[in-house]
Amino acid sequence: MENKKEKGFLLGWNPNSKEWHWDYEKVYSEIQNGKKVKTTGWRTRAIQEVKIGMEVFIMKLGEEPKGIIAHGHVVKGPYLENETYYVDIEFDSIQNVDDEKNIISLTELKNKFKDKKWDSQGDAVGSYIDETILPELREMWNELVKKDN
Repeated sequence: MENKKEKGFLLGWNPNSKEWHWDYEKVYSEIQNGKKVKTTGWRTRAIQEVKIGMEVFIMKLGEEPKGIIAHGHVVKGPYLENETYYVDIEFDSIQNVDDEKNIISLTELKNKFKDKKWDSQGDAVGSYIDETILPELREMWNELVKKDN
């Protein structure tokens, strides 16, 4: 997958949302113990090009710090339930959401990739990460995860 020109996928998580709850603490703990963790029910509007194996980044929204906190791959979907499309994700890395130095901040993303909408404006969440951005974003993520370990 490293050399192919493929798009990635951006999904969002707001810890304060009452609509849907992701057990971040459990996923964080399991990944810190060396496991990959599958989660279900990530809502998305983008369905045309989503496929199994597609890279996914999770954007924490809501209260600060905001930014990319997790990485994984699509393992199921998109599938339709109750008139809404969902994907299931298997996570391979996740960061501590309480410290901005442990995530790729929303500010950093906006400054580095000016042509991409990264927050909820412009329906960014549930959108594709262009193949021109994905390699550099992946490299930023890998450096961050390596530094944290």
